[in-house]
Amino acid sequence: MIQGHQALHSRLNFIWAVIYAAGCMLGLRLIQLQILQKGEYRLEAERNRTQMIHQTAPRGRIYDRKGLALATNRPAFSLIYLPGKGKDRPDIKLLKALAADLAIQLKQDPGAVLERLQEAVKEETAIRLAENLPSKTMFRLSELKTIYPGVDLVVEARRYYPFGRFASHLIGYMGKMDPRSWRQLKKEGYRVDSRIGRMGIEQLLEKELRGRDGGIRMEVDAQGRLKRMLERIDWVAGSNVYLTLDAAVQRAADEGLRKSATNRGAVVALDPRNGAILALSSAPDFDPNALLSSDPEEVKRTAATLPEFNHAISGAYPPGSAFKLIVGAAGLNEGRFSTQESIYCPGYFELGRRVFLCHEHKGHKNVSWLTGMAKSCDVYFYQMGLKTGASLIERYAKMFGLGELTRIALKGEKKGNLFGPESRPKARGPWYEGETANLSIGQGELLATPIQMAVMTAAIANKGTLWRPHFTERINYASGDYVQLPERLGSINLKEETWMNVQESMQMVISSGTGKAAAIAGIDVRGKTGTAQNPAGDDHAWFVSYASRAGEAPSIALAVIVENGGHGSSVAAPIAREVIKAYFGLSESPTKRYEPHGARPIGPETARAL
Repeated sequence: MIQGHQALHSRLNFIWAVIYAAGCMLGLRLIQLQILQKGEYRLEAERNRTQMIHQTAPRGRIYDRKGLALATNRPAFSLIYLPGKGKDRPDIKLLKALAADLAIQLKQDPGAVLERLQEAVKEETAIRLAENLPSKTMFRLSELKTIYPGVDLVVEARRYYPFGRFASHLIGYMGKMDPRSWRQLKKEGYRVDSRIGRMGIEQLLEKELRGRDGGIRMEVDAQGRLKRMLERIDWVAGSNVYLTLDAAVQRAADEGLRKSATNRGAVVALDPRNGAILALSSAPDFDPNALLSSDPEEVKRTAATLPEFNHAISGAYPPGSAFKLIVGAAGLNEGRFSTQESIYCPGYFELGRRVFLCHEHKGHKNVSWLTGMAKSCDVYFYQMGLKTGASLIERYAKMFGLGELTRIALKGEKKGNLFGPESRPKARGPWYEGETANLSIGQGELLATPIQMAVMTAAIANKGTLWRPHFTERINYASGDYVQLPERLGSINLKEETWMNVQESMQMVISSGTGKAAAIAGIDVRGKTGTAQNPAGDDHAWFVSYASRAGEAPSIALAVIVENGGHGSSVAAPIAREVIKAYFGLSESPTKRYEPHGARPIGPETARAL
């Protein structure tokens, strides 16, 4: 009896010990939950009852040199979905019904919409399902808010390009991030649905233009419906960028290329006094607004056919007769021939067993320096090139920047190809006089980009300074303005007489030679035409030029190329004429405004309300 009582007492003690230990553990857990991890669980509880609706900050505006907005922002509606939490998470049946209804309104694939909805439920976070919604679609979607929990519409700032295809390769466009960009940028505060600059200035100055996003912290009920605003986090707009671009000059360049026979080519216009880019046009071009469409199919179609190749900085072509400027500068400066020296052009030139033709098959008869340049006589330059020598021509070509990057800040610039006995690989064998003849008229393996030819022409206009082309004038940071200063790439030291002879010959090209189509009353225009042979198709049409008002220093220099356009005199020179007229304010029509769907840029009142 006593032993049984002792055994019962031991069991009771053990039970009390277990209860005591459990109580201690429970007490410690309560201390952990209510004291040690109080902040963490309060934050988690806060997350369960709130949602952050991010609002994209207005991107910094891009202006031309006269203050005309080339890239701005406008209010746009975005469709968001906030999934329920925990036991209130929507089931697959509800998600499928929602995806089906949304797909009809958004004209998207129901499967793709459902996939995004499931992603939101899995991550328990708000996502954007559509952006830049037109008014009609927005009103139709607003009806779904009363049927499906978690569906809502928010207004924010979206990028807008008021002139559409204007300077598209320079300004660039906005697009969604690819996985690689997301991995690189998520630490900098970018969201998975953020849009970034994908090309041109938009990409180059992404951090300056971006700004800091804001948002609205909303209280939500168990079904994910928005109840009330708890907090507004103000966004900070991006920095504004002012370009050296002249909108009137750019428009003339864009339209000139679009109206050309092939709609392929480039125009680069510079200020020869400092290297500032007045226009940089590449054709075919594109409308960056199409890449911000609310219709994903339109975005896909545009992206699939997007002409991203920038002919102005990446297109490498034989310079043709425009290269005769360098041949003349080399030969005259080194005394290899004189301006008075005359040759007879019968329409061809025999060199050994080879016959080199002149573009004028009937021949130019007696030709000296000025008439040789004015008429672009190939026979004259075959002979003067042979007298000058390939090595010297090659050295001068390098002095004028050919075969070297201009170091413009845009991505994708090509060096072209310097052609001559020094740069040619020794394994290719000896250099022949026939190659010198080809080099003398800008043919053979010599390749130059339009921006290189513009820099070369600017150096002739200012008598020897090679400027690095730049397109940023200033950036308005919150801490103050950053101002772009001109940067010299190098200098070309020629005799004053040489500069005078080269410039005078370019004047003769316009007044009585192949460049008459570029003449403008009251403006001193000087230039050189070029028709570059193309083994892959029709000839390329070149024209390089600079201009000034009477008695003033040259203030615009440019290069125009129309791919497969034929003759520079009849195809490229007229484009240059319109560009120069626009620069001097002689164009007949002002810059046209391009506003698709009647949309208006965002104003300061709307911006403050976002």
